[in-house]
Amino acid sequence: MAASRYFEQISGVMNIEAPPTIAAQSLRKSMVEFSRISSQRANNGILPTPIADAFLISVELRGLPASNAWLDGRHHIKSESREGHFTLVNFNVETAVELNFPFDSMQMYFPRAALNAIAVEQGTHAVSALAVDFVSAVNDVVVRNLCHSLLPAFDHPEQANRLFMDHVAMALLTHLVQVYGGSGTAPQMVRGGLAPWQVRRAKELLVARLDGEIMLEELARECGLSRSHFARAFKKTTGKPPHRWLVEQRLERAREMLLKSGLSLGEIADTCGFADQSHFTRAFSASLGVTPSEWRRQRQS
Repeated sequence: MAASRYFEQISGVMNIEAPPTIAAQSLRKSMVEFSRISSQRANNGILPTPIADAFLISVELRGLPASNAWLDGRHHIKSESREGHFTLVNFNVETAVELNFPFDSMQMYFPRAALNAIAVEQGTHAVSALAVDFVSAVNDVVVRNLCHSLLPAFDHPEQANRLFMDHVAMALLTHLVQVYGGSGTAPQMVRGGLAPWQVRRAKELLVARLDGEIMLEELARECGLSRSHFARAFKKTTGKPPHRWLVEQRLERAREMLLKSGLSLGEIADTCGFADQSHFTRAFSASLGVTPSEWRRQRQS
């Protein structure tokens, strides 16, 4: 079952507006997707889950009380979940949970194939299950912070470029494999960074796609590396992950155009790969502490 179909299904069951969903990365033809789903109602009924070879992580953006739950037809009391804690749903087990309270959560749906693709890259065995009990919420700072980093993408989905989403999805899946997948292995260490030719090729591809609509897998393939190996080696070489390095290239190109061209801010935003002028202005101001128009005026005066 595709993730988007799952999120559409639960919104239909609870009679709430279909949540915004953002695709992250394709792993062995398996799509990882994120969604933010919420309801202000006090009675959302009993939510069943379909059977599929997949998992869902739900990071709570507000605390939840204890509730009734059923796993393969057996009743359980699901413990309260504090804000920032996460619950794991294993779709291989018939699961239902009573949601008689308002909720707001960031959710990540991923097939087992996505986990196993990461496990192969890490040089460990396939993941048969994740060692997380559905009835108990987990306080994991890595999962919490990675999911929270995606919140702005749901306010401005047009700015959620593929490279950034790939980076977050890979980091989350890698963490789950290492901590809950039973591998007992640390990630393979990168003794050195990228070779000079790999740096050149990666940067060429990134600069050619300033909008960030390039998959991490494509960059890694062009350098003859796995995704996880490439991401670590790129950061070791440049001091920044690929998506952050790309943002700085956008801003550098924009500064040059502000000084040397008469193009409008909207035209510069489009040329430099920003979603729109407001996106450009926010990124520029966050980096330099001044708006693009003010920066241009200061240097032309």
